[in-house]
Parts: sequence; C-alpha cells; structure tokens
Amino acid sequence: MTRRPAPGDYEERRNARIRQLREQREGPMRRRRRAQPILLILWIGGSITLLVAALIFGFNSFFAPRVMAWVEANPGAIEHGLVQDFVQWYRPEAMADTPASDQQQRITVEIPQGATDARIGQLLYDEGLIASQIAFQYAVITSEREGTLAAGTFDLSPTLRPSEIVAALQGVPFGPTTTVTLREGLRLEEIVAAFSQSEMTTNMEELAAMLQAPPADLLNGFDFLADLPAGRSLEGYIVPETLEYQLSGPDSTPRAVITRLLTLFGDRLTPEIRDGIAAKGLTIDEAVIIASIVEREAVLPAERPLIAAVYIKRFLEPDNPQTVGLLNADPTLQYGLVTGEVRPIGHPMLTGTPGAFLPVDGWGAVDWWPQLQVAGGDVALEEYLLGFQTYTQPGLPPMPIAAPRTDSIAAVANAPLDEGYLFFVAGCPNGVRDGSHYFSRTLAEHSANVEKARNECAGA
Repeated sequence: MTRRPAPGDYEERRNARIRQLREQREGPMRRRRRAQPILLILWIGGSITLLVAALIFGFNSFFAPRVMAWVEANPGAIEHGLVQDFVQWYRPEAMADTPASDQQQRITVEIPQGATDARIGQLLYDEGLIASQIAFQYAVITSEREGTLAAGTFDLSPTLRPSEIVAALQGVPFGPTTTVTLREGLRLEEIVAAFSQSEMTTNMEELAAMLQAPPADLLNGFDFLADLPAGRSLEGYIVPETLEYQLSGPDSTPRAVITRLLTLFGDRLTPEIRDGIAAKGLTIDEAVIIASIVEREAVLPAERPLIAAVYIKRFLEPDNPQTVGLLNADPTLQYGLVTGEVRPIGHPMLTGTPGAFLPVDGWGAVDWWPQLQVAGGDVALEEYLLGFQTYTQPGLPPMPIAAPRTDSIAAVANAPLDEGYLFFVAGCPNGVRDGSHYFSRTLAEHSANVEKARNECAGA
C-alpha cells in the first residue's frame, strides 16, 4: 500500500516547484533588463556620432568654404584669433610666409599716399607679388606695422616672402644680402642693369635718375666732383666693384648706394694719383674721361700707361700736325652710336632737355658696345653727339664713356709721355690676337705697323 508523504515533505516539494516555475517565467525578463541599458547606450552613442558627422560634413562642405571666402574678401579679419585658428585649420597655406613664385623678376609697384593695408595687399596681389592677401595681412599684423606702410615706388619680386615685402615697404633691412658685380668699362645704363638683376628692392628708375642727374648736395660731398660741369651725370665716377647689399633698408636706397660707390671711388683716388694727374696738366674730370677710353681700349695691363700716354699727348698737343688734336678712339664712336639709337631725341646730360629713352627694364638687353661697321671717320652721329666723333672733332669727348678701374686712372697719372707715342694699332703676334698693340711715334711708323698687323691678323 502506498505511503502518503509527510506534510513537511509535501510543502518542500511544492515550494521547489514554485521556485522552478518562477525562474522559468522570470529568466527572459531578467536578461532583457540587463540588455536594455547597453542597447540604449549604443543607440545614443550612434546617434551622437551620426549627428557630429553630419555637422562636420555640413560645415566642411557648406559653411567652411563660405567662411573662408569671407576671410579672403576681408583679409584684415586675420587679426582676430578665432579667424586665425579657423584659417590655420581649414587652409593653413593661406597664412604661410612663402614667396608667390620662384621666378626672379623685378616688378615696379606704386603705393599711393593714404592707401590702407588692405588696398596695398590688393595691389600686390594684382601684380602677382603675393599669392595670398591673408598671408600679407598676417605679416603686417605680426610685425606690428598696421597702418604704417610707406607710399612710394618700389621694385619688388615675387621671390620675396610676404614678411620681406612688408619690411621693404617700411625700408627695414631684411633677409640675406645680395651680391652686385659692376664690371670695369660699363656705362651707367649697364650699371643700372646690373643692379636690376639683383633681388634688391631699390627702385631702378630712381637709381637711374639720380645717376643721370645727381643732386647738388650729393656732389658737394666729394671734392673730386668739384670740376664736374653743371648738368653732367656720374658717368665714369661709379667705381667697378663687387659689393654686398641688403635687399632693402636705409643702406639700399638709391642715394645710399651711390654714396657708397662714390666714397670708394674717392678712397682709391690716392694722393699719388691726384699728384700724377695734376703733374700732367689735367683736371680730375679730364683724367677720368681719358681713363674711361683707356678702359675700353686696353687689354693687357702693361699697355694701359702707353695707351693713356697716346691719348694725353694727342689731347695736349692740338697743334701737332700728325694728329691735330684728334683722339681717333673707336670706343667714343660706339658710345655715341648706341646713345643716338636709344635716345633719338636727345641726351638730357648733353642737351639739358629730356629725351626719348628706352625704359630702364630694357637696358640689360642692349648691345652697348657694337663692332663698328665702317671706318672711324665715316661713322655718322647725331649733331648733339658730335663730341664723341673723335675722328673728326678734336679734343676730349664731352663726358666719360664708361667706368674705369683704378688701374686705368693710375695709368693716366703715370703715363710715360716722354716716350713720345702718338699712335697704336692692335697686332696679332705669330697670328694670335692676344690683345697687344704696336706703338709708334710717327705717322710713317704707324702706317708700317698697320700693314704689319693686317698681314699678321689675316688668318687670326
């Protein structure tokens, strides 16, 4: 017979069953409660991520370009830190202190009186001197030069950084120095062309004007210019030298550059050279004129004094029947010919009136010393240039024709006049053009030397 369970056992089994059924019923709910916070967090995070992505995409594609366009239209706004931060983030190259180009060229820009920084930036941008007006304005602000940029004419280059252009417009020294080499025998136009090929921001028109018409107070500072005729240029008085200059600054202004070169010229005009010139009965200006011709004629250093002696004797002995005061100097003809071509109306240093003239930026392309195509006496010059026709006009030309080296001036001071040479002709010893000349005292000797040189040089 079946034994009935004890009351205690029954209760225990019943409670166990209830707990089992409860666990079966509540298990999924408990798992759902644990999963709900994680899903909620993931949902919120995803929503925020999508929102941020949408905002960034929208800002980059819609708002940022418009903000940048506004900054470009108002470059002065770069003074505000928030704007700087935005540009640095969105387009950092717009603030970079980098040149607009690596193409070296000289561009003249006129900054009008009262022009704002923004107006100046626009002018520079229009001329291709800067790639970014923002970078220029940033350079103005960081250098603390707002509203202080100078008016005037400046020669600038797109190879300059915006900060360097700002310094140039303030006349502040900046950057590495540049080297300018002035070779011996250059005329003033070639000297200006040599400066224009450098990176100096000196305005070449102003430099040329001061060389051609130096102010009286500049001339008065140098005693060797005391004999310079009124209205004359500084042709012949610019010392040939290789010097370093700041790209910009007070030492690179036209007056400072010319003053430095004249000071060097005076330093090299030693007491011995001055005494030698005076002993020849010459003024310093006459000596410089003769030295400039010697510079263009002489090739061998040893012959400089001999060539100088020939010209001095011809000049000082106008009654000599063999030469009748004629220099017969081919370089003076070359000077007159080219001057007539580039100044068809007149040479202001010779006529006192302005003449039509090739612009300064074209001076470097001119052949200033062409070979003569006809005999010296047949070279036709404009009437106002007849003084350079030394085959038909006695005496010295009206001005020097080139920049002589110190040795050429010393050659004039030390010229051996007692040798009595009146003629010379380029020779070709052993059939070689070596720059040497044959010197003679009489026309008969000279004629023989000419024939000798012709035969020697026939195959050279």
